[in-house]
Amino acid sequence: MRGLVLLCCVLGALATPALAYPSGAEGLETRLMAKMGPGAKDWILRQAGRISSSRTISDSAARNAALQYGASETEADALTFLVLMQAERYAHDSVSNVAQTDMSESAARQDVRKAQQNSAITNYAQQSQLSSGDQLANSANGSASVSLLPGGNKKPLTLRTNAPTPDTPAPPGLNLQDAMDRESQLEDLVGDAMKPIGPAQESAVTALP
Repeated sequence: MRGLVLLCCVLGALATPALAYPSGAEGLETRLMAKMGPGAKDWILRQAGRISSSRTISDSAARNAALQYGASETEADALTFLVLMQAERYAHDSVSNVAQTDMSESAARQDVRKAQQNSAITNYAQQSQLSSGDQLANSANGSASVSLLPGGNKKPLTLRTNAPTPDTPAPPGLNLQDAMDRESQLEDLVGDAMKPIGPAQESAVTALP
């Protein structure tokens, strides 16, 4: 059941539509980015990467970085918004990447279990084909074998195909739920960062090199 739930979550994440920004957010981003020079654009991308990969996501980190960059209060509002917009894109990509990794690892684990099961069944079949005389002969020749057939004090073979092996992939460092939570948090921060930027504040943003 847990495997089915995880599969549904993975498939749902892979089927997630394009980012749904607040109304007017992408238009505002386009207008503000037109005022940014190459250096400012590169700074926005670097800060967005830092914010999206930080242990704790906050808009204050983006704003403090903007003020340290030399922006005015109004410009800091704009830069904070632009950084969080890009950080949300990175978080959205992370959700897709983690979901795809989960699916690949799940498929790999299923392959390992299937190979173990096939190997155990093959060994059981080979041992079952040995007659009592063959087993005694092998024992007399010094290559003792254990009967896997029911009977006497022998217990029938129990196949165990879910034991971990060195080939079983390790779980990823960032699980799918964590990635989705981080994207959701950034969605909320983008909406909050957009609120103080009205027409007057937008016009007050000067070109940044």
